[in-house]
Amino acid sequence: MRLSLYHHVGSGNKGCEALVDATGALLYSAFGCDVSLYSQRPQEDERSAYAHVSTVIPVSSDAAVPLRLLDKAQLKALRMQSSHAADMAYYAKYFRSFAFDEDVFLSIGGDTYCYGENSFMHAMNAALKRRGKTTVLWGCSLDNGSFSAFNEADLRTYDAIFARERGTYTLLREKGFKDNVFLHPDPAFTLPTVQLPLPGPLEGRSFIGINASPLVFKYEQGAHRGVGMQAYEKMIEWILAETDCSVLLLPHVFWSFSDDRSVLGALYEKYAQTGRVVLLDGTYSARELKGFIARCRVFVGARTHSTIAAYSSCVPTLVLGYSVKSVNIALDLFGKTDGFVVPVDQLEDPDGLRRALQRMLQIEQWHRDVLHERVPAYVRSASDAALTLRDFLARR
Repeated sequence: MRLSLYHHVGSGNKGCEALVDATGALLYSAFGCDVSLYSQRPQEDERSAYAHVSTVIPVSSDAAVPLRLLDKAQLKALRMQSSHAADMAYYAKYFRSFAFDEDVFLSIGGDTYCYGENSFMHAMNAALKRRGKTTVLWGCSLDNGSFSAFNEADLRTYDAIFARERGTYTLLREKGFKDNVFLHPDPAFTLPTVQLPLPGPLEGRSFIGINASPLVFKYEQGAHRGVGMQAYEKMIEWILAETDCSVLLLPHVFWSFSDDRSVLGALYEKYAQTGRVVLLDGTYSARELKGFIARCRVFVGARTHSTIAAYSSCVPTLVLGYSVKSVNIALDLFGKTDGFVVPVDQLEDPDGLRRALQRMLQIEQWHRDVLHERVPAYVRSASDAALTLRDFLARR
């Protein structure tokens, strides 16, 4: 059986890299074979040297822009491509890049259906089904808004759907998806760490890791535009004034159109003179970044997979959340979101992050104990996903 991963936009996003790396290892363990990877930015993936990816196949990225990066006019134009014929014509260049040689195609764009009607995935699935391929939606997140008639019809074409949080799994069951739906945590929970030397100013010091992203600020509401950056500043100033911790600013996406360093670099410039703020700016793999995150006292993150790296390392974690996935992961691990997730669309007070971090530090050891108790089983369940897929395919 030949397996492939698609809807991968490149390892400049370290969450995407973590998904490919971890999924490849899990599938190799279950099926005994490496996978092929269809990538929109193959030059990034060639540098990643995935252990269980046999080949990286370049595909055109011209039409396959993530929907959340499009403006309203672009989205309106894209949604006009709603018929099957129009979709196939619009994405024809993309499909010409595919060899379609594999038997099973796993879509690893986990939150693909959370950003409106998705004509790209509709066209992709139609092309795969026309060729008789088995399709799997792998490690996905869905919310009520994901179930327009257009999206739901497309979701029903998958042979199997793997939800990465219970909220998504429950929603699928409520919508009538039954025997082909499975619950396993995000594969990135299984990603190993590689520990490189810490930057000199952090050696022998306790430090708080912080990830910020220009993406999350897109979800600020109306009159409160700009509050997210102010909240990071207030939080860092409180850390420097009221604790003896240093601060590690840790980017997780390195694309020119969505580069975490654009935000973190500005924060670094503002506080560099203190000597206690370090910007981790370099070429690192997802495993290496996880190695830095694993040594944080606590972690505050916006990018979901930076927080998964922290959770899976049992580091107390505060999330500046922008989507259903951050809420649902916190619910799975802790049974609640209050004190664990600050939704950016509800952030009105620049002191909101600072207060949330202060409360977290007051229960820091409890938080760490809960993670040590629950994360091992969570990781085991994530590890079992490929075995579940193998058994499901064997029964068909």
